[in-house]
Amino acid sequence: MELKSNEINNKLFEVLPDYEIDMLFKKTINEKKNYLTSIYFWGKEKKLLEITSLYLTKNKEVLFIINDKSIYEKLEENYRDFIANASHELRTPLTSMQILLDLFSERKINSEEIHKEFFPHLRREIERMSKLVNNLLNLSRLEAGVVEVNIQDILLIDIVERVLDSLNPLIKKKNLKLNLNISSSLILKADPQHLETILFNLLENAVKYTPEKGKIEVSAIESSEEIIILLRDTGIGISEKDLPYIFDRFYRVDRARSSEDGFSSGLGLSIVKKLVEKHKWRIEVESKVNQGTIFKIFIPKRKEGERDA
Repeated sequence: MELKSNEINNKLFEVLPDYEIDMLFKKTINEKKNYLTSIYFWGKEKKLLEITSLYLTKNKEVLFIINDKSIYEKLEENYRDFIANASHELRTPLTSMQILLDLFSERKINSEEIHKEFFPHLRREIERMSKLVNNLLNLSRLEAGVVEVNIQDILLIDIVERVLDSLNPLIKKKNLKLNLNISSSLILKADPQHLETILFNLLENAVKYTPEKGKIEVSAIESSEEIIILLRDTGIGISEKDLPYIFDRFYRVDRARSSEDGFSSGLGLSIVKKLVEKHKWRIEVESKVNQGTIFKIFIPKRKEGERDA
């Protein structure tokens, strides 16, 4: 925390208007002892502060060392939410399968009823469960450093079109306008499977969080030094306070956004960031609430004779 010039000679309570901090100061100065404590400080937003108060014998002063632990608490909260939601997400298809097997074994339903009523619902739940498990496994492998990158020359347009084709049903359902501005001859050096995972996660989010009749744009800019892939949408956006943390594992933005698809694991963007870094690329994000989001992937061009990652 930086003090303004007109605050330097103010009393502590005038600079940090918090009862617990003021009491900690008085306790330290009166007892001439050092203390370590954690408090919640209510300024513009709630913060968890870890405060070390040191009594300076020579000057009879108190030195405060303040660490903002808010992000760690937020991550812990998101982790707990993730475990609870993931458990529920995994339990739902398992319960459906148990009910189906019980009814079938007791001859209370026939095969036609299974196909019409149970299978569509069961299929959706199993697909969600499979995606969650795969994301967990992929993130674990990435963090363990056992994921290999098989660099090849690939046409970017082929990967993008394959991803968009898989998302096409939802794109049509929401009547989204899609702009594709990529040269058909643009070649990248990348792992095709990993690049597809990166683009799928980013574009799936764009499709999910863009309202009906919104716009999504995928483009690529090429220079002598690098290629920049841009993914732009006119979706609900991400708040300024959430932007620095969206690539952290288990981090989820506000529940209104997270509940768009029922359950967001907070793993997709973590996987994207790690795969981007695995390629020695760079990713940036710009976003404004209710105006949309832009993801930029910066891909340096390999110089002649440079070895692949």
